[in-house]
Amino acid sequence: MRIPPEKIEEIRSANDIVDVISQHVRLKKRGKNFLGLCPFHQEKTPSFTVSAEKQVYHCFGCGKGGNVFTFVMELEKVSFTEAVRTLAEKVGITITFTQADEQRESEIENLYNACRFAGLFFHNNLTKTDEGRGAMEYFRNRGFSEETIRTFGLGYSMNSWDALLNKTKEEGLQPESLLKAGLLRSRDDGGQYDYFRGRVMFPIFSTSGRVIGFGARKIREDDPVQGKYINSPETPIYNKSRVLFGLFHSKEAVRSAEHALMVEGYADLISLYQAGIQNVVASSGTALTEDQVQLITRYTKRLTLVYDSDSAGSNAMLRGMDVVLAHDLEVRIVELPEGEDPDSFVRKHGGKEFSKLVDQAVSFIDFKAKQLLRAGAFNTPDGKAEAVRSIVQSIAKMPDELKRNFYIKEVSAKYDIYETVLYRELERWIHEGKRSFDSGNRFQPGRADQDAPPPSAPEGNSAPRVSSVGVRAAERDVLKLLLENQPGLINFIFTHITLADLEDEQANRLAERILAHLDETGSAEISGLLGEIEDPALKGLLTDIAVSKYELSKQWETMEVRIEDADPWDIARGAIAALKKTSLQRQIEANQKLLREASQHGEDAIPFVQRHQELIRLLKEVESPEFLKSN
Repeated sequence: MRIPPEKIEEIRSANDIVDVISQHVRLKKRGKNFLGLCPFHQEKTPSFTVSAEKQVYHCFGCGKGGNVFTFVMELEKVSFTEAVRTLAEKVGITITFTQADEQRESEIENLYNACRFAGLFFHNNLTKTDEGRGAMEYFRNRGFSEETIRTFGLGYSMNSWDALLNKTKEEGLQPESLLKAGLLRSRDDGGQYDYFRGRVMFPIFSTSGRVIGFGARKIREDDPVQGKYINSPETPIYNKSRVLFGLFHSKEAVRSAEHALMVEGYADLISLYQAGIQNVVASSGTALTEDQVQLITRYTKRLTLVYDSDSAGSNAMLRGMDVVLAHDLEVRIVELPEGEDPDSFVRKHGGKEFSKLVDQAVSFIDFKAKQLLRAGAFNTPDGKAEAVRSIVQSIAKMPDELKRNFYIKEVSAKYDIYETVLYRELERWIHEGKRSFDSGNRFQPGRADQDAPPPSAPEGNSAPRVSSVGVRAAERDVLKLLLENQPGLINFIFTHITLADLEDEQANRLAERILAHLDETGSAEISGLLGEIEDPALKGLLTDIAVSKYELSKQWETMEVRIEDADPWDIARGAIAALKKTSLQRQIEANQKLLREASQHGEDAIPFVQRHQELIRLLKEVESPEFLKSN
């Protein structure tokens, strides 16, 4: 059961860590700290240190550490919730849960269990029943291997009104959870029937790997249900517009490649994944949404759209690219041969040929211009004006002013139009966009995140060297901001950084777990997270972060900002600045290394000089007190 964060803080504050640990360990004062023999391993020389000032402990012998909660958890081998309750009783604090809280948590878990049960049932139907052989033939005709079918948990819903319902009753489960998960439907007479019947099943996973819903494809001509695909209805754990199919399987490949491909359908994604192109996600046939784009920004700032080659696919890409541009991602578009979709192309030509198409992806300007040309928009002066206006409207979606300027210059050269005319049109659309934002758009765009490799810092460059302490403080602040889950703040953070910017492995893993928990539950409360995390190191970091104050990066010390004066948005800006500063310093060093090598070999060094100047400009921008103040 979740305990409110303010109650956890009250209990922590009431339990001085020195008092609690002193009941189990003989402590002696050493300067500001206390020292004793570690209760978690055998030692003769004391290495167990307790800080009264920071309210933490750390053993330099075995490496265990944490706060008052983790100490009780480790010593008494209890859960976080039990540790909180133990310490609450010790100081006479009462923890109460409302009946509504208990009921909601139980309902959420029941939905997950229902989807998991159904997923296993559908997979078993496919692989172990006579009726499932026909569905298996469908997948084999698609070229899906047994390993792929197993990896994605593909299945089959029996062509029956009550196969799942009967299995539910056989297992002694209550149908109510399956009703709420959209797996069963109610009859007028009070009974239930299976919603999915005679279809191949595609389980939809959360980012942490739990089944949250299903997509179902028709394979029989006599299927009475309209639509090639039907999906689970929206539930407290599944919202189609906030989910990317395949992200659970592909997120590591996306992060590694620093690039994602976006396709439309389940089969598109699975075929590409099987062909070795694993940095791919799918919008599941829905129009690309802000929530879906925001989800991908956690892992990369580069997105390539690969939709069907028909007019519907082209129109979907035109709509989708504006959503992507508004989130400050670099967007490119793959144009498939006529009559092809990603699934059909990769089955005919293989992964290598598909990768060549990705390498030839065009910019959003070229793609939009080509679509407008096909529609006859450039046949008359009026048509040309409207076509260029449409392109400028897309450029106006971009929050980064420098990028907008470069694209305006490109349009000016491409169509021989004065830049001043284009800038006036651009300002008009930006103004329109701001009015639209003020009237209710929750997304808060910001400056661009630079897309460059992250090697190490320069020799003799004008930028200061990397401070690991500052980066660590910034990472901790980001984690704490994620736990606070203020409206709009997480979107703001991941508009400017990705998870890859959290270079500390533990910080990176914890951030990903918090975000996955938020996606599934809408909450970042500590007790729920600790119930999911098994790694002791992550648990220790989580509880430490949860009860610690913000650290504020060095960026804000130079501005004389005190912790007690900084609101979460200030802290977020400071953390983003510190992380981007580190990245830029490393890019500067990498660029200077290339510059030296070019000079030594008599090669053209001008591009590296220009790159250095641009990186220094960006670094000064990040170090400015005005950085991100307008966002």
